[in-house]
This record gives sequence, structure tokens and C-alpha cells, in this order.
Amino acid sequence: MTKPSRPRILFIVNPNAGKRNARHLHHRLKPYNAEIDIRFSEHPGHASRVVREELDNYEIFVAAGGDGTVNEVASSLAGTDKKLAVYPSGSGNGFAREFGFEKNINQLMTSIRRDQTIKTDVIRINGRTCMHIAGTGFDSAVTAEFETLKRHGFLNYALSILKVVLNYRPIEAIIQLENETISGQFFMINIANTGQFGYNIRIAPAAHPADGRFDLVLVSAFPRWYFPIFALQLLAGKLQTSSFVRYISCTSEITLSTPFTSFQIEGEPIQVESPVKISIEPGRLNVIDTGQTRF
Repeated sequence: MTKPSRPRILFIVNPNAGKRNARHLHHRLKPYNAEIDIRFSEHPGHASRVVREELDNYEIFVAAGGDGTVNEVASSLAGTDKKLAVYPSGSGNGFAREFGFEKNINQLMTSIRRDQTIKTDVIRINGRTCMHIAGTGFDSAVTAEFETLKRHGFLNYALSILKVVLNYRPIEAIIQLENETISGQFFMINIANTGQFGYNIRIAPAAHPADGRFDLVLVSAFPRWYFPIFALQLLAGKLQTSSFVRYISCTSEITLSTPFTSFQIEGEPIQVESPVKISIEPGRLNVIDTGQTRF
């Protein structure tokens, strides 16, 4: 009887995770029957390039970092037969939480050995790849503020929210759907392929990353006094009970027009030119199934 071939695995580590963590990873991975290598991403966009360069040399690519690292790795894997896994070491880790990836090598390698995958949808936003969640308005303003801080973590994320909300003004936007046009002032607008921002803060509880659709979340402008109520509803995962929130399940391309060009994709602040074209590509990415998904 022939022995099953050892999977070839490449860990792509965000440098913010630290080289000490990489050495720890290497030590922990030695007992497993696999060919494992580790590469560091050196600057924004480098993780995507590493994947493209190594695509023929490995079967499984592990994004060791936060949602931004996952996005870079996944962007180059989409449309291939290669597989994505995640070793979460970022701040919010929204994608990892939804797919059940933990900072646990044994759990990760057990999932890899099971060799079961989920064919996951990919969102395109003006040609950019989004695996998880994106948005404009309040959340993108918070993301931009959060990015300026030397240290991340939930406390600084909460402080960023408080700093932004004091002077925040709603955005004007027009959303063209297949059979409807929506216009008005919005506190924020989100495009969700999974349920949460990160930190288990759930913005779209019904979102499913493998159903061929994305959730459009429209939060209309509301009085300033309502913000504490809104925040509590969001933290409790009950945003759908708010009269200011509307969910729309989308399978076809939509167009978002707004003078507000600040966007966030997977928690990374970017500038996007209006009009913004948003579409879904079903089943484009193979993600290792942990058996502990939250959708």
C-alpha cells in the first residue's frame, strides 16, 4: 500500500506577527508529516506576490496574520485549485473567527489532514478582491483612525470609535440595484460575505460565504443620541432589530455612487473612486474546512 503524499504547505507570515512567532511556528510544526516552509511578507501587496510566485510549489497556503494578510493571500488563490488556511495573529480576525480557525497549530494541522474544503464566494469591488467584509462611511472612518495607532487590539479599536463618532457626519449615497434605486444619507454602508467585522462584532448575521450572494447592509443616518443604542444592538448581534438598518441579499452587480471615497476592505483603509461596482463570484476560493464554522 502506498503512503499518502505529504502535503506541501507554505506559511505566509505578516511581519507584525514577529520573527519570534515564526520560530515558534517552525518548532511546533516539526512533528507533523508535511513539507512546510515559512515566508515573511515584507510590505503591503508582497503576500499576494509570494503566492503567485509559489503557486506551483505548494498545495496549501496558510495566511498567518490578520484579515489584511488573509485578503492578500486569498486574492492570488481565487480561481485556482489551491487551498487557503489561516493561522490568526491579527487584531479582529473576522475571517478566521467565521471559518473557525484558531491560534492553535494542532487544530490547524488536524483540519488540513482532514482535507475537506469549502468553495467560498469572492466579492469584487472595482476590481479589488474582498473575501470577508467591506464598507464605507463610519466603519471606514474608524478603520482609518485605527490604522494611525501604533498598537492595535480591541481597546484601541473602541477608542477609535469614540474619537470618530464625536465629529462624524453621515454620507450621501445612491445605490443602484437590479430593480431598485436607493438614495439618501447613510451612517454607513457595508458589503458582507461573512457575518462579522471582527472581535465577534456581527454586522450581517445571515451572511454566508458560500451561497452565491452578498449582503448589502444599509444603515440610514440617525440622531446622535441613538448611537449608544445602535452600538449595543451591534455588540449584541441584534442589528436587524433596528429600524435604521436594511439588509438586501444581492446576486447581481450593484453600483454605489458617493462623494465619500474612503473605504475599508477587510479592515484595511483604501481610497475608491466613485461609482463603485460591486459583484459576487461564486465558489472561487477553496478554504480548508475546520468543522467549526459560524455560518
